[in-house]
Amino acid sequence: MSPGPFDLCIQHGILGGFIPPRPSAVHNLSFKPPDNPHILLTSQFPYPSGGVTAQQLDSKPKSIQISDDTTNIVKELEDILRKLPTEEVPSNDIYGRNIGIFWQGADGFAWANSAPQGCGRFDSGIVVTEDHKKDFDRAVEITEILVQRGVAYESA
Repeated sequence: MSPGPFDLCIQHGILGGFIPPRPSAVHNLSFKPPDNPHILLTSQFPYPSGGVTAQQLDSKPKSIQISDDTTNIVKELEDILRKLPTEEVPSNDIYGRNIGIFWQGADGFAWANSAPQGCGRFDSGIVVTEDHKKDFDRAVEITEILVQRGVAYESA
């Protein structure tokens, strides 16, 4: 069984403040069955790190094949996000990873830990526990797995 329709964005580099953030990578994943039987992955590298220029990075759209394992980790990601706290207006990197996750599911559930213009470096009224941080780390790990599957599927 495939996951329900969703849009997911992962942004590496959400810290900004006076100056907007300079993300090193932004990955958008979209699954809209029955129009597309694969998860579509597009990646942008607006401010790549490590001396790599954006022109050197392949950012063609890629497909992620739906498998039972892919369906399971997408469901796990959604379940994790449903439990994690966010700020009403995400303006601080409460998980301390400088990574933003934006999720929109078919049932109207939406989750984001960063505003589109990024996060500042100031105190938040939201307190996250170590367990929340571990769950967020797992959510980030799942997003990395999905991105790698897109790269591997297109390379095969």
